[in-house]
Amino acid sequence: MTRYIPFVIYLLLIAMYEVIWRDFTVLYLIAINVPAMLVVIVAIYKSELTAAWFGFLAGMVLSAGNPGGMGWQALLLAAIGIAVFHLREKLNLESIYSKVLLIAGAVLLHNLMSILINDLNRILFLTWSYCLPSAVYTSLVAWLFFLFKEKKVTLENIKSVF
Repeated sequence: MTRYIPFVIYLLLIAMYEVIWRDFTVLYLIAINVPAMLVVIVAIYKSELTAAWFGFLAGMVLSAGNPGGMGWQALLLAAIGIAVFHLREKLNLESIYSKVLLIAGAVLLHNLMSILINDLNRILFLTWSYCLPSAVYTSLVAWLFFLFKEKKVTLENIKSVF
């Protein structure tokens, strides 16, 4: 039972980000895609079944405010989780940069597919003004996450600077 606690915390993080913190982190139209980033991180470190179920549940939590697209988001994030798991099996993900590039590609795919599902009229404008910058913004956050996770940056290093 305790092995499910981190996933529940991740789902709560997605819900809290979408409801509370999103407004504080948006720069113009550009936002961090926390659900796709967390699905990719789970797919990098866990099994295929775990990635698929977590992606499905993350899609349900993400679209709880918009029930019309709930099934599409759940299916899309589950498919991204499975695809990233299989890419992880084929690629060498020892480098932080390869993991960040994988997250950038998954976030770009998620943003593009979300636009195709929701708003097909302005696809070129939204791709240029939202999808690409959001993938870069999310990649920067993921890069910081991996720096701390791989212990390239620690609190001792930060304290030594100041």
